[in-house]
Amino acid sequence: MSLPEYVEVVTRQHTRLLHPKLVVLVVSIGKDGRANVMPAAWVTPVSVNPPLVAVAISPKRYTYKLIKESGEFTLNPVEATMLGLVEETGSTSGSEIDKFKAYGIESLTPLRVKVPCIRNSLACIECRVAAEYPCGDHSLFVGEVLAARVRRDAWKNSLYDLSKVRPLLHLGGEEYTSACKF
Repeated sequence: MSLPEYVEVVTRQHTRLLHPKLVVLVVSIGKDGRANVMPAAWVTPVSVNPPLVAVAISPKRYTYKLIKESGEFTLNPVEATMLGLVEETGSTSGSEIDKFKAYGIESLTPLRVKVPCIRNSLACIECRVAAEYPCGDHSLFVGEVLAARVRRDAWKNSLYDLSKVRPLLHLGGEEYTSACKF
C-alpha cells in the first residue's frame, strides 16, 4: 500500500483544514435593545468547569461592537434547513437593517441574559463575556455559559439525535454540509 501524497496549502487557508464546523447564529444586542444576528463557525468550548465557550469575531463587524457594549451574547446552533437564513444574515449588516424584522426571525426569551435566543434553532447557549483576546484580524470573546437549552426533539442521550436533525456545518467560503452518524 502506498503512502498518501500531501500538497501544501496557502497558510491563509489553514482554517479550512479544521472544518467542517458547526454553524451558529450569534445574537447580540445594542444599548437601544435591538437584537442583531450574524452566522459564525469559529466557535469552540474551552472549559467545562467553569463552563466557557469562545467565539472569534472581527472587530470590523457590527456584532463585535454590540458584544462590547452589552457584555453578553447567545450562540444558536442551526439545522441545515436554516441555510437560507444563515446566508441572508451573513450577507447584510445589522448596522443597516433590523435583521430580526427583515428576515422574520422569531426570538425565544432568554433565561439569564438580556440577549434573545433564536426560536427554531437547535439550541441556545447564553453567555456573559468573561474575557476578550485580540487575535490578529479577529478578537476571541470567551463567554461564561450562564444557561443552555436544546430542542427536545433534537437531543438524545446527551447528544444531538442525528436520526432526527441535521446540524449545519460550514466547509469554508460559501460551502456547507451536514452531519451524519456512523
